[in-house]
Amino acid sequence: MIGIFGGTFDPVHYGHIKPALSVQQALNLAQIRFIPNSIPPHRDVPWLNSEQRLALLKCALHNISDVCIDERELHRDGPSYMVETLQSLKQDMPDEALCLIIGMDAFYGITS
Repeated sequence: MIGIFGGTFDPVHYGHIKPALSVQQALNLAQIRFIPNSIPPHRDVPWLNSEQRLALLKCALHNISDVCIDERELHRDGPSYMVETLQSLKQDMPDEALCLIIGMDAFYGITS
């Protein structure tokens, strides 16, 4: 199973990385894919641009095994909706089980 952790990561910090790695360990996930978004639909415009946020994410994750950065949302036009990303991931990996990981900020923002 692969963990999917999307976010703005503006900027990335320990509060993003540690919980994702804890979920990976608890669920024995083969990999965590960090997916930085380009245009967050439910937030203010990011403080850092996409390139800066991606560079910082690469630095933060460079020596951590079994994680990768998936840039698909950065190359998409328009807002980054996770449902579209999950559909794209399932097309690319139809036989792989996916586990969506969200932060508490996103969790509290779910209205239905």
